[in-house]
Amino acid sequence: MSHKHCPSWFFLFCCPLVLGASGSVGQFSKPVYKHSLISICLQEAGTHKTIASQNEQQAVMPASVIKLVTTATALELLGPDYCFETRLEYTGAINGGRLDGNLIIRGGGDPTLGSRHLGERKDTFIEDWIQMVKQAGINVIAGDVLADASLFDDEPISPFWLWEDIGNYYAAGAYGLGVYDNSFTLNLQSGAPGSQPTILSVIPELPELVLENHLKAAGNTKDSAYFYGMPYQWRRSLYGTIPANQTVFSIRGDIPDPPLYTAGLLRKALSEAGILVEGEACDIHQQTTFPNTSSTLLGTTRSIPLWQIIRIIHEKSDNVYTEYLLRHIARTAYSEPASARNGLNVIKAFWANKGLDVTGLFMTDGCGLSPLNRVSAAFIASVLDYMATQSQYASQFECSLPLAGVQGTVSSFLKDTPLAGKVRLKSGSNQTTTAYAGYYQKKGATWVVVMLVNHTDVSRFQVRKDMEDFLLTR
Repeated sequence: MSHKHCPSWFFLFCCPLVLGASGSVGQFSKPVYKHSLISICLQEAGTHKTIASQNEQQAVMPASVIKLVTTATALELLGPDYCFETRLEYTGAINGGRLDGNLIIRGGGDPTLGSRHLGERKDTFIEDWIQMVKQAGINVIAGDVLADASLFDDEPISPFWLWEDIGNYYAAGAYGLGVYDNSFTLNLQSGAPGSQPTILSVIPELPELVLENHLKAAGNTKDSAYFYGMPYQWRRSLYGTIPANQTVFSIRGDIPDPPLYTAGLLRKALSEAGILVEGEACDIHQQTTFPNTSSTLLGTTRSIPLWQIIRIIHEKSDNVYTEYLLRHIARTAYSEPASARNGLNVIKAFWANKGLDVTGLFMTDGCGLSPLNRVSAAFIASVLDYMATQSQYASQFECSLPLAGVQGTVSSFLKDTPLAGKVRLKSGSNQTTTAYAGYYQKKGATWVVVMLVNHTDVSRFQVRKDMEDFLLTR
C-alpha cells in the first residue's frame, strides 16, 4: 500500500442527502460497490437527527479522517492559544566572553520549528538563537552544543506504519526536538529510461547522510521513488523510479536524527557568526543520561498558537504535526517522556468521559498513516457533533477546516458546483480508502457528514464522483 502519492488524508463535509432502499445511500448501493466497506453518517448537529446513513456503526479504515479525533482532543485539552517552547540554555559560567560550559537546545516538542509551512519566517529561529548568545556576551564556547530531546520517548515513528513509508517525508518521526519538518529534499537528474538518476544535492545539507541509490529512470511522469531507513540511522536506501530526462527532479525524505542535526546546525551557525565552539554537536534523548547540572536560560522560541497548527493539519493533512500533537496529548495525563501509546490512551479515555461510544474507535497512530486504524462514521460524527455543540472552541475548530472547492487538500473536490466554498472539509485517502467528513450550514442548522469508503475494484474517480453526487442531491 503506497501513501506517497495519496497520503492518508480525509475529507470532511455535510449536507442533506437522499437515501436508497433498505436504509442504504443510493449512490453506494450500486453493484460495483459489492466488495467495498462503506460507513456513512449524515445528521443534524445537536439533535442527532439522522438524515442519511449506511453501516454507520461499521468500523473501517479512515486514513487521515482520524486526524480530526487527534486535533479535536488536542484543542480541548490544550486550548487554542497554547504554544510550544524551545529553550536555549547554558551550563557553567561566562568569564570574559568565554562560556566554560555547554550550550543546550532544550526541545519542547515544537513541530513548527523551521517548518516549510511558515514560509519566509521558517529560518528566523536560528538567527534568534545567535542573537541570544551574542547578547549574553559569549564569543567562545568551551563545551558542546547539546540537543536535549528527552521530552519525548525514543519511539519517534509508529510500529504500525508500513516499511514502504518509513524513511519518507510524510512518515518522518516526532522528536522532542526537531526542525524543518524533520525532512530534507533530494535533487536528482535523470537520463534515458532504464538509466540510474544522478544525485545533485541534498537540502538542507546533511553531512552524515549516506544514500544508496537504486533508482531507475522510467518513461512516465510519476514519482515512484521511496526512501527506506530507520530513525537515528544515517543510511537511506533509494528504490523505485522517477521520470526520465529530467534536468532537476526533487523527492523528499526524513532527517534520520533531527535532534543531532539541530545541534550541528546551531554549531555551524555560531561558527559563521564568529563564535568559536571548541566542543562538538551532540544529542541527548532517552538513550542517554542528561548531565545533572543546573542551567541558565538564554531565551525562548515559541511556536505559532495551537489553533494555527491545527488549521495547517486540516488544510495540508500534515502527518508530522499530528504525531507531535499526539505526544503532547499524552503529557496531559502521563509523566514524561511523552509517548504515542499514552497519547492514544488519553484520546480514548477523553471521549469516553464525554459520554461518546468509543467501541467504534481503534487508533494505532494519530495521523491515519497506519493501515490498522479503524473507526466508524458514527464515532467521527459524534466527535464533530460534540465540537460543534458543546466545545467552547467550536468556531475555531470549524473554521480550521478548509472550504471544499477552494482550499487545501479539498480544493478540487466539489469545485464548480453549488457547494463549492460552502462545505468545510477534511480529506483522507490511501490506495484503498476515500473519505470525507465535516460541516455544512443549511437553513440555519449545522449538518455533520462523514463518508468513509474502503474500496478495491472501484476507481477513486468513481468514488469521488458518487460522493459529490451524494452531497449535491437534495
